[in-house]
Amino acid sequence: MDSLGDPPLGDRAESSAGRDTGDHAEDTLGTHPDLRALGRRLRLEMDETLRAEQYAARVSAQRRTTIRDRFLMAEDRAERLNIEVIDGTDISGTVVAVGVDHVVVVDGRRHCWVALAHVVAVRVPTA
Repeated sequence: MDSLGDPPLGDRAESSAGRDTGDHAEDTLGTHPDLRALGRRLRLEMDETLRAEQYAARVSAQRRTTIRDRFLMAEDRAERLNIEVIDGTDISGTVVAVGVDHVVVVDGRRHCWVALAHVVAVRVPTA
């Protein structure tokens, strides 16, 4: 009891007329039907917003992707590419390494180093 004769705050049980009854499982926002519907709608809107933001980030990243970034992705996937260089030569093989200014392509046992500045076109061969 405090000086006014009230029980300590932790021991107070409030009535259903706006007072805390101590049964917090019944007092959650999810139990009221209107609030449940509102919560579902807000969750759907947030999911939609998240998908839109992820899409925008992906598009933005694709627009800023360099040829080196494309080769790095090909290396991660162990992807086979056809690379055309300045002199008209086509180099085919799997990307095994990417440096700051070059890419290494392997076709069988043959390793070919290609300067990124010499790359004219990159094609992914069809199956």
